[in-house]
Order: sequence, then structure tokens, then C-alpha cells
Amino acid sequence: MGKEFVDLYELLEVSSKAGEKELTRAYRAKALKYHPDKNRDNPEVAQLFHDIKTAYDTLADAKKRAEHDEQRRALIAKRQRQSTLTGNRKKMKSELEADERRAHEAYEAQKMMRAQNTHDAEAARFREEAQREEWRRDKSMREHTQRQQQKKMEADDEREREERRRQMSAALEDVDELDRSIRIRWDPADDDVSQEMLATAFAPFGEIEEVVVAPVSGHGRRRAAQAKQQSALIVFKSVVAAHALMNVQHETPRIRRFERYWAGGREPEAVQRITGIAAAKKESVASQSAPIGGSAGDDADASSAQRQKVRRPDISELDLDSVPGIELDFAEFEALTLMRMRQHHQKQRAAPT
Repeated sequence: MGKEFVDLYELLEVSSKAGEKELTRAYRAKALKYHPDKNRDNPEVAQLFHDIKTAYDTLADAKKRAEHDEQRRALIAKRQRQSTLTGNRKKMKSELEADERRAHEAYEAQKMMRAQNTHDAEAARFREEAQREEWRRDKSMREHTQRQQQKKMEADDEREREERRRQMSAALEDVDELDRSIRIRWDPADDDVSQEMLATAFAPFGEIEEVVVAPVSGHGRRRAAQAKQQSALIVFKSVVAAHALMNVQHETPRIRRFERYWAGGREPEAVQRITGIAAAKKESVASQSAPIGGSAGDDADASSAQRQKVRRPDISELDLDSVPGIELDFAEFEALTLMRMRQHHQKQRAAPT
């Protein structure tokens, strides 16, 4: 490609018919304005100053000026020919160029869109795979943690069950006969109460070893008259059955008619160990003899007897053959009498005929 044509007349800002004086005056004005010494902060001024000097030298030389004018006329003619193109031709050319430009832009846009879609799809696939992998790791960790916790809970439960079995087994060993005996009292007007009836009524709570009903003749009638109630002793084969009777949740009318007491005057230590209740504090006389069930009048009689604060020994530790001489209230005397009667019956059955 040739060097781009520069119109020297335009550079010096003179007309193409300017004479030598006008050229010299224009050159001096331009050279003075764009002298490098006056424009040291602008590095382009030096080239402009050189172009102005070249333009003046060319136009000052008649031969060079003629060559320049010829080139200038040819360029102007070319521009004129180009300007004579019809409007339709220019429009068509412009439309073709615009179509090509739009097609190229659309192609580039589609190319970029395809690349972006491919990138987005690949990124989404990577994210999904990462999420699935993270979910699998979390699930595996949760399952492992749950298995460990389940094993620990099962082991703890098994140790607790074993400890409860051991404690219950220890508590149930060598339970004193008095600890698994319940003293019951009822209104003497209930004439349907008998030894067989009591055995049948309380059998659902556990296996009964023996039922001893207090007699109501002689000295016994005076004691019964004092208590205004009749009594009996239910001896279970298991302290669990005795505890069940003392802590029945839903009393039937058949059971509600009977007041129930621990034969020893208080809950046995074996039961306290089974139920987990610490027997560190001695109970008062009122809590030791408080009945379960019975009427309000009987509760008042029991409260009156409790206020007397009679000393209640641990009957399970008494020698039943040496009880005379010990100061007891009627309730404990009644329980001891029933136990004595039972022991007497056992001795009679064991004696040879």
C-alpha cells in the first residue's frame, strides 16, 4: 500500500493558487506556532514541524509543486467519481455491508451462546455430582453415627436391665415372711367375708401362701370391739404380689371394702430397693400406720391413734415367742397375733399325729 496522500495546501492552510509570498507568510506563521522549542512538552510537535517544513519546500519548488498538484487533481477526480455513484448503488452496498456485519455479529453471538451454554451445563453437572457426593458422605456419616448411637443405647439399656435384674434379684432374696404379708381390716357387718373369700379376692395379685383370719370370740371380741373392725393376714409367696396389692391403681368394689396395711407397719426395705426409693429417713408414726381405702370415719380413728405417737418397733426383727411385755398399740398387736396364729397352725400341721 502506498503512502497516504497529504494535501500540502490544507497543511499550510492556504489556497491552491497561493503565491510565493503567501506561502512564505503561512509557513513562518506555522513554523513559529509549532516550533519544538516552544512545545517541548508535546513530542508530536516535532513531527508536525517537520511536515510543515517539507510542505513549504515542496510547494516552493515549481516542479515538485506541479507533481503535487497533479496528484491532488487525480485524488479530487476520484472523489468526484465516487460521489457520482447512484443512491441505489450506495444503498445496496450499505445494505450488503450491514447484512454481512449483522450476520457476522449473529454468528459470533450464537457461538458465544453455545460456549456459554456448554460451560453452564458442565458447571451444573459438576455441581450436581459434588452435591450427590456430599449427600452420600453425609448420609454415610449419619448412618454410621446412628449405628454407633444405637449400639451405645442398646448396650446402656442392656446394662441397665442387667443392673435392675441384679438389684431386683438381690432384693427378692431372703425376703422375710412378714415383709410379704398384708394385714387387712373390714367392717364386721360384712358377714360374707371368709377365709376362702379372701383367698379368692386377693389371688389375682399373686400366689397366696396362707390366709389367717382373726377370731372374734373372747379376748378377740374385746379387741375387735375396740377397733370396730375385723382383721386378717394375707401371706403372699412373693413380696412383689404384696406390693401390687398395696399399690393397686384401680380398685374394684370388692377390694375397696378392705383397708390394707403392711403387716410390719411400714413398707419393707426390699420393696424400697425394688422401687428405687431410698429408706434413709425414718417415717413418722402417721405414715407408718396410714391405711389405704376405708371410710372417712375410720380415717379419723386412725388419725386419732396416730396422734398418740406410740412407738412402733420393726416387727420383722421381733421374736414372736417373746412379745409379751413390749408396749404395742392395737394395730401392731393385731398383726402380731395373726402371725402367732399362723405359726401355731404351721406347728400343728408339722407335728406328727
